[in-house]
Amino acid sequence: MTFVYLKGWIVPFVSLLKIKIKNFFCSTSTFRLVFVFNLLLQSLVILDALCCVVDLFILLWFIFLFKKERLDRGTLLKINYIELPFLFIFFSFITSLINLKINFPLNFLLDLGMVLHSGACFFMFYGMQADLNKESLKKETTKIFKLIAFANTLFVFISLVLILIKKQIVIEGNLFGNAFKYIIGVHKVFSAQRFTGIYENPNILAFCSVVSLIFIHMLVIKQEFFKNSKKSKRIFLLVIFVSLNFLALILSDSRASFLFLTVYVILNLFNKYTSLNESSTLKQKLLNFFVFLCSTAFAVLVLVFLRQGLQENVAIMMSNVSSSFGFNNDLKDLTFGRIDYNLIDGNGRLELLKKALDIFKKNPMFGVGYANASYFGPINFESGLSLCNFHNGYVSVLVFSGILGFLPFFAFLCIITFSLVRSLLKSLGKRNLGIFPSCVCAVLSY
Repeated sequence: MTFVYLKGWIVPFVSLLKIKIKNFFCSTSTFRLVFVFNLLLQSLVILDALCCVVDLFILLWFIFLFKKERLDRGTLLKINYIELPFLFIFFSFITSLINLKINFPLNFLLDLGMVLHSGACFFMFYGMQADLNKESLKKETTKIFKLIAFANTLFVFISLVLILIKKQIVIEGNLFGNAFKYIIGVHKVFSAQRFTGIYENPNILAFCSVVSLIFIHMLVIKQEFFKNSKKSKRIFLLVIFVSLNFLALILSDSRASFLFLTVYVILNLFNKYTSLNESSTLKQKLLNFFVFLCSTAFAVLVLVFLRQGLQENVAIMMSNVSSSFGFNNDLKDLTFGRIDYNLIDGNGRLELLKKALDIFKKNPMFGVGYANASYFGPINFESGLSLCNFHNGYVSVLVFSGILGFLPFFAFLCIITFSLVRSLLKSLGKRNLGIFPSCVCAVLSY
């Protein structure tokens, strides 16, 4: 009797569980959320290796969804300019085959993983237009904004707390014959001291913080930032979230990410104060443009002033706070920023470009593949610092995929950028457009 009762309860439960699991893995929206969150976690120390294992599962998931949603349902043809991403991925795969002999099979598998990763970005994220209606798109983007902004703010907070306890935590060891070393807290190279926290490096921390700031801005526009809370609580939380991410950006001392945020602010001001509406008089248009110039000058001065002031004074405040809590932490010699901005501290772009040109000459038409840059030798600096990438995504695509891969990639980029600029210009002076202008500004700034 008991067995019959349990069977009558278990069978429906198992059936329901199967449906839930099937719905989970068949959802492109769920895939995008998992994909984005895994990328964020991959930027953190220790978790980076674990997330690389998860990448394998995600890429297999992508293959399943690509066949089911894009091929079987025919949504692939609904994606605009899909021929260009296809050509880019096709030539990237050909490149992998051409360079098959280099450290086979490891490098080939890594190259294949990058090809699938590119496919996931193009066909799942850019392909959202084929999956979602306007309302569904709003809901999904809101989820992604919240996931990244809230999680990253938490990681930044943890990073700042750890610095108060100990300025630098070094974790190193050997796993399966491979040595590893993680630096948590403040990354120091000669005279440069940059806030790294629990992230892999300061540049990744800065980029994540800028993206979080932009997503927070969009959530505020959408009125989705703690929308069920009281106004006073929302304002308080907004100040906390913005302050933490902006502080992380400044202390990490990434000039590229700081420029990213600055351009984003300028483009938003341009969209807000500039009008090309034919009904506006010439006087009104000139007045609006003057307001835009004044607002831009003020915003840039504020950002530069805050950057300088925070880098000089936050270290002192941290030292005082750490001492008041009784932590055994010497922060007296902590000064954020790069006093001597030399080759080692990031000004070696010319050396990187020279190395990229040398490798590009090996196979200019098809490239050398994503995983093979280190095969041709890392970029060595006088201090012993070595790099196996070029710190420039566009140069990397050219070197890794060759001219045949770069051309469709660049053509796709130009078409999308032109469409975004045209859309932004059409929306100038208009209101009630939601986050659309800010999304365009974010992409153009990047």
